[in-house]
Amino acid sequence: MPTIAFLLAGLLVAVAPSLALAQEACKPATLKNPAVKLDEIYRVAEGHAKAWKSDAVAARIGNTTLGPLMPDGSSQAWVVNFVSASANAYVSITTFRGQLTCWAEAGQAGRVPDLKPGFVLDGAALYAIAKQHGEQAIAGGYGVMLGTAAAPSNRHATWNINFSKEGAKDAPLTIIVDANTGKVESVMRR
Repeated sequence: MPTIAFLLAGLLVAVAPSLALAQEACKPATLKNPAVKLDEIYRVAEGHAKAWKSDAVAARIGNTTLGPLMPDGSSQAWVVNFVSASANAYVSITTFRGQLTCWAEAGQAGRVPDLKPGFVLDGAALYAIAKQHGEQAIAGGYGVMLGTAAAPSNRHATWNINFSKEGAKDAPLTIIVDANTGKVESVMRR
C-alpha cells in the first residue's frame, strides 16, 4: 500500500507543473448538438480564440479517433488550436460528445499553416474526397481522420486525410488536399 501512495505522489509531482501552466481560456459549455460540422466548430473556436487573444491565428484543426468525420462533415471530437505571437502561447479548443472546453498554455502550437481567408471548411466535401479515394477503408470500418498540416519550407497549408480503426493499424492511405483550394494534391498508398 505505501508503494502505491509513493507512486501517486510522484505522479502528482510530475504532472502538477504542467497543470499549473495550463489555464482555462473559456467557460466549459454544452453544445446543442454533440456532432458539430467543421465550419461551425471553426467559427466557434475562432470566436473563443479571438476573445482570448486578438492576434490568435489557427495553428491546427482536426478531429480525433473518438469522433471520426461523418459524411455531413461533422464530428463529436474536434481539436482546434490557435496561437498568439504576442502572448507566446496557444489555446486549444476541444469538443467531445457535446462538451466544449478551452485551455491556454505558454509556448508554440507547432508549425502554423498558411491558411488564406476563405480556406476550405467544408467537412462534407472533404469526407466526399475521403470516400472517393478510400471507399474500401471506410467499408472496412475505418473512420475518416482529418487534420491540417504545414509544409516545412513555406507553411503551405493542407488537409491530411487518414483512416483509423480501433484495435487496428491505420489504413495505408493518406490523401493530401490543398487547404486553400480544396484540390487533391496527392493520394499516397503505402
